[in-house]
Amino acid sequence: MKKLTLALLSASLFFASCDKKVTLPSDNNNATAAATPSPAPTTGDGFLVALYTITNTTVAGFPVNTVFGTGVAGFGNLATATYNDAGTVSLEGKTFTKNANNSYYFTPSASDPTGIDMSGTLVWNVGGGNGIPAFTHDATAQAIPTSTDMSAFTTINSANNFALSVTGSISNSDSVYFQIAGETGKVVLKRMGPNTNSATFTAAELQTLGKGTGTVVIAPWNMNTTVQNGKTIYVINELALSRVIDIQ
Repeated sequence: MKKLTLALLSASLFFASCDKKVTLPSDNNNATAAATPSPAPTTGDGFLVALYTITNTTVAGFPVNTVFGTGVAGFGNLATATYNDAGTVSLEGKTFTKNANNSYYFTPSASDPTGIDMSGTLVWNVGGGNGIPAFTHDATAQAIPTSTDMSAFTTINSANNFALSVTGSISNSDSVYFQIAGETGKVVLKRMGPNTNSATFTAAELQTLGKGTGTVVIAPWNMNTTVQNGKTIYVINELALSRVIDIQ
Protein backbone atom coordinates (compact mmCIF):
# COMPACT_ATOMS: atom_id res chain seq x y z
CA MET A 1 0.00 0.00 0.00
CA LYS A 2 2.84 2.40 0.81
CA LYS A 3 4.16 1.96 -2.73
CA LEU A 4 1.07 3.45 -4.35
CA THR A 5 1.49 6.91 -5.77
CA LEU A 6 -0.43 9.58 -3.87
CA ALA A 7 -2.80 10.20 -6.74
CA LEU A 8 -3.59 6.53 -7.22
CA LEU A 9 -4.02 6.04 -3.49
CA SER A 10 -6.60 8.79 -3.09
CA ALA A 11 -8.38 7.86 -6.28
CA SER A 12 -8.59 4.24 -5.18
CA LEU A 13 -9.98 5.27 -1.79
CA PHE A 14 -12.80 7.24 -3.37
CA PHE A 15 -13.63 4.98 -6.30
CA ALA A 16 -13.14 1.60 -4.63
CA SER A 17 -16.71 0.50 -5.30
CA CYS A 18 -17.55 2.49 -8.44
CA ASP A 19 -17.70 -0.53 -10.74
CA LYS A 20 -20.04 -2.30 -8.34
CA LYS A 21 -22.62 0.21 -7.16
CA VAL A 22 -21.08 3.64 -6.60
CA THR A 23 -22.34 3.28 -3.04
CA LEU A 24 -21.32 6.48 -1.36
CA PRO A 25 -20.87 5.59 2.33
CA SER A 26 -23.84 6.53 4.53
CA ASP A 27 -23.85 8.05 7.99
CA ASN A 28 -22.71 5.08 10.06
CA ASN A 29 -19.57 3.64 11.60
CA ASN A 30 -19.68 0.35 9.71
CA ALA A 31 -18.40 1.10 6.22
CA THR A 32 -17.03 -1.94 4.42
CA ALA A 33 -14.28 -0.28 2.39
CA ALA A 34 -11.87 2.59 2.97
CA ALA A 35 -13.64 4.83 0.49
CA THR A 36 -13.63 8.58 0.99
CA PRO A 37 -16.93 9.08 2.84
CA SER A 38 -19.60 11.10 1.05
CA PRO A 39 -23.32 11.61 1.70
CA ALA A 40 -25.55 8.98 0.07
CA PRO A 41 -28.96 10.31 -1.00
CA THR A 42 -31.59 7.58 -1.33
CA THR A 43 -34.35 9.73 -2.79
CA GLY A 44 -34.45 11.91 -5.87
CA ASP A 45 -33.29 11.09 -9.37
CA GLY A 46 -29.54 11.65 -9.44
CA PHE A 47 -26.40 12.99 -7.83
CA LEU A 48 -23.42 15.06 -8.90
CA VAL A 49 -20.38 14.94 -6.60
CA ALA A 50 -17.38 17.25 -7.01
CA LEU A 51 -14.48 16.15 -4.80
CA TYR A 52 -11.38 18.26 -4.18
CA THR A 53 -8.70 16.05 -2.63
CA ILE A 54 -5.59 17.08 -0.72
CA THR A 55 -3.30 14.16 0.18
CA ASN A 56 -0.52 14.87 2.66
CA THR A 57 2.77 13.02 2.95
CA THR A 58 6.30 13.70 4.16
CA VAL A 59 9.19 13.72 1.69
CA ALA A 60 12.74 14.06 3.01
CA GLY A 61 11.35 15.42 6.26
CA PHE A 62 9.15 18.05 4.64
CA PRO A 63 5.34 17.98 4.36
CA VAL A 64 4.04 17.78 0.79
CA ASN A 65 0.44 18.16 -0.36
CA THR A 66 -0.80 16.56 -3.58
CA VAL A 67 -3.96 18.25 -4.86
CA PHE A 68 -6.42 17.16 -7.53
CA GLY A 69 -10.09 17.30 -8.48
CA THR A 70 -12.29 14.25 -9.10
CA GLY A 71 -15.99 13.42 -9.13
CA VAL A 72 -18.79 10.89 -9.51
CA ALA A 73 -22.35 11.04 -10.82
CA GLY A 74 -25.34 8.76 -11.14
CA PHE A 75 -28.95 8.95 -12.31
CA GLY A 76 -31.83 6.57 -11.67
CA ASN A 77 -33.07 4.74 -8.57
CA LEU A 78 -30.78 5.99 -5.82
CA ALA A 79 -32.34 3.77 -3.15
CA THR A 80 -31.29 0.61 -4.99
CA ALA A 81 -28.22 2.08 -6.72
CA THR A 82 -29.72 1.20 -10.11
CA TYR A 83 -28.46 3.73 -12.63
CA ASN A 84 -29.42 4.72 -16.17
CA ASP A 85 -27.37 6.07 -19.06
CA ALA A 86 -27.85 9.85 -18.97
CA GLY A 87 -25.60 10.72 -21.87
CA THR A 88 -22.28 12.50 -21.63
CA VAL A 89 -21.44 13.97 -18.19
CA SER A 90 -18.73 16.54 -17.60
CA LEU A 91 -17.53 18.97 -14.93
CA GLU A 92 -15.53 22.02 -15.95
CA GLY A 93 -15.09 20.52 -19.41
CA LYS A 94 -13.64 17.22 -18.12
CA THR A 95 -15.66 14.31 -19.51
CA PHE A 96 -16.48 11.51 -17.09
CA THR A 97 -16.13 7.79 -17.80
CA LYS A 98 -19.31 5.68 -17.71
CA ASN A 99 -19.15 2.39 -15.82
CA ALA A 100 -20.88 -0.78 -16.98
CA ASN A 101 -23.59 -0.06 -14.38
CA ASN A 102 -24.15 3.43 -15.88
CA SER A 103 -22.56 5.35 -13.02
CA TYR A 104 -20.00 7.99 -13.96
CA TYR A 105 -16.58 8.86 -12.55
CA PHE A 106 -13.51 10.95 -13.26
CA THR A 107 -10.01 10.18 -12.03
CA PRO A 108 -6.71 11.96 -12.70
CA SER A 109 -4.28 10.32 -15.10
CA ALA A 110 -0.57 10.47 -15.78
CA SER A 111 -1.20 13.06 -18.49
CA ASP A 112 -3.68 15.00 -16.33
CA PRO A 113 -2.38 14.55 -12.75
CA THR A 114 -4.29 17.44 -11.15
CA GLY A 115 -7.65 16.41 -12.60
CA ILE A 116 -10.55 18.87 -12.58
CA ASP A 117 -9.71 22.50 -11.80
CA MET A 118 -12.02 23.52 -8.96
CA SER A 119 -10.35 26.82 -8.15
CA GLY A 120 -12.85 28.87 -10.16
CA THR A 121 -16.19 27.88 -11.63
CA LEU A 122 -17.95 24.54 -11.04
CA VAL A 123 -20.17 23.95 -14.05
CA TRP A 124 -21.77 20.56 -14.75
CA ASN A 125 -23.10 19.47 -18.14
CA VAL A 126 -25.35 16.42 -18.54
CA GLY A 127 -26.24 15.22 -22.03
CA GLY A 128 -29.50 13.58 -20.96
CA GLY A 129 -31.24 10.30 -21.69
CA ASN A 130 -33.54 7.65 -20.19
CA GLY A 131 -35.82 10.21 -18.55
CA ILE A 132 -33.04 12.55 -17.41
CA PRO A 133 -33.17 15.85 -19.32
CA ALA A 134 -30.13 17.50 -20.82
CA PHE A 135 -29.07 20.29 -18.49
CA THR A 136 -26.29 22.54 -17.28
CA HIS A 137 -25.89 23.33 -13.60
CA ASP A 138 -23.57 25.97 -12.15
CA ALA A 139 -22.46 25.02 -8.62
CA THR A 140 -19.91 27.83 -8.33
CA ALA A 141 -21.83 29.77 -5.70
CA GLN A 142 -22.29 26.62 -3.63
CA ALA A 143 -18.49 26.27 -3.60
CA ILE A 144 -16.15 23.64 -2.24
CA PRO A 145 -15.70 23.72 1.58
CA THR A 146 -12.39 25.13 2.79
CA SER A 147 -10.11 24.06 5.63
CA THR A 148 -6.73 24.56 7.17
CA ASP A 149 -4.27 21.64 7.10
CA MET A 150 -4.76 18.42 9.02
CA SER A 151 -2.85 18.43 12.32
CA ALA A 152 0.66 16.97 12.07
CA PHE A 153 1.04 13.26 12.92
CA THR A 154 2.12 10.04 11.21
CA THR A 155 1.22 7.43 13.83
CA ILE A 156 -1.78 6.61 16.03
CA ASN A 157 -1.44 4.70 19.29
CA SER A 158 -4.58 2.56 19.43
CA ALA A 159 -4.20 2.12 23.19
CA ASN A 160 -5.26 5.74 23.70
CA ASN A 161 -8.07 8.01 22.56
CA PHE A 162 -7.12 10.05 19.47
CA ALA A 163 -8.41 13.43 18.28
CA LEU A 164 -8.40 13.75 14.49
CA SER A 165 -8.43 17.45 13.67
CA VAL A 166 -7.36 20.31 11.45
CA THR A 167 -4.95 22.98 12.70
CA GLY A 168 -7.51 25.77 12.49
CA SER A 169 -10.99 25.95 11.04
CA ILE A 170 -13.36 24.53 8.43
CA SER A 171 -15.89 26.65 6.55
CA ASN A 172 -18.81 26.29 4.11
CA SER A 173 -19.76 22.77 5.21
CA ASP A 174 -23.13 21.26 6.11
CA SER A 175 -21.40 18.31 7.84
CA VAL A 176 -17.89 16.94 8.29
CA TYR A 177 -16.84 13.27 8.07
CA PHE A 178 -13.91 12.07 10.17
CA GLN A 179 -12.65 8.62 9.21
CA ILE A 180 -9.85 6.27 10.22
CA ALA A 181 -9.34 3.05 8.25
CA GLY A 182 -7.05 0.08 8.89
CA GLU A 183 -5.23 -1.94 6.26
CA THR A 184 -7.67 -4.85 6.74
CA GLY A 185 -10.53 -2.66 5.46
CA LYS A 186 -12.03 -1.95 8.89
CA VAL A 187 -13.32 1.61 9.19
CA VAL A 188 -14.48 3.93 11.95
CA LEU A 189 -16.50 6.83 10.55
CA LYS A 190 -17.97 9.79 12.43
CA ARG A 191 -20.29 12.45 11.05
CA MET A 192 -20.06 15.78 12.84
CA GLY A 193 -21.94 19.06 12.52
CA PRO A 194 -21.25 22.02 10.21
CA ASN A 195 -17.64 23.25 10.26
CA THR A 196 -16.59 20.96 13.14
CA ASN A 197 -12.79 20.89 13.21
CA SER A 198 -12.12 17.85 15.41
CA ALA A 199 -13.52 14.43 16.33
CA THR A 200 -12.26 12.07 19.04
CA PHE A 201 -11.90 8.33 18.42
CA THR A 202 -11.83 6.14 21.52
CA ALA A 203 -9.22 3.49 22.13
CA ALA A 204 -11.96 0.87 21.85
CA GLU A 205 -12.88 2.15 18.38
CA LEU A 206 -9.24 2.29 17.24
CA GLN A 207 -8.55 -1.24 18.38
CA THR A 208 -11.17 -2.58 15.96
CA LEU A 209 -8.95 -1.41 13.09
CA GLY A 210 -5.97 -3.64 13.83
CA LYS A 211 -2.36 -2.52 13.60
CA GLY A 212 -0.32 -1.54 10.55
CA THR A 213 -0.77 0.88 7.68
CA GLY A 214 -3.96 2.92 7.73
CA THR A 215 -5.52 6.05 6.31
CA VAL A 216 -7.21 9.06 7.86
CA VAL A 217 -9.67 11.38 6.12
CA ILE A 218 -11.33 14.64 7.14
CA ALA A 219 -14.07 15.44 4.63
CA PRO A 220 -16.26 18.54 4.97
CA TRP A 221 -19.14 18.71 2.47
CA ASN A 222 -22.21 20.67 1.50
CA MET A 223 -25.27 19.59 -0.46
CA ASN A 224 -27.99 21.35 -2.47
CA THR A 225 -30.57 20.15 -4.98
CA THR A 226 -31.44 21.29 -8.47
CA VAL A 227 -34.73 20.36 -10.15
CA GLN A 228 -34.47 19.78 -13.89
CA ASN A 229 -37.78 19.15 -15.71
CA GLY A 230 -39.22 17.62 -12.56
CA LYS A 231 -36.13 15.50 -11.78
CA THR A 232 -34.42 16.17 -8.43
CA ILE A 233 -30.63 16.06 -8.62
CA TYR A 234 -28.43 16.29 -5.52
CA VAL A 235 -25.35 18.48 -5.94
CA ILE A 236 -22.56 17.70 -3.48
CA ASN A 237 -19.32 19.65 -3.12
CA GLU A 238 -16.70 18.02 -0.93
CA LEU A 239 -13.16 18.57 0.29
CA ALA A 240 -11.14 15.54 1.44
CA LEU A 241 -7.93 15.86 3.46
CA SER A 242 -6.20 12.48 3.58
CA ARG A 243 -3.00 10.89 4.88
CA VAL A 244 -1.43 7.45 5.14
CA ILE A 245 -0.48 6.66 8.76
CA ASP A 246 0.73 3.80 10.97
CA ILE A 247 -1.65 2.41 13.57
CA GLN A 248 0.29 1.04 16.51
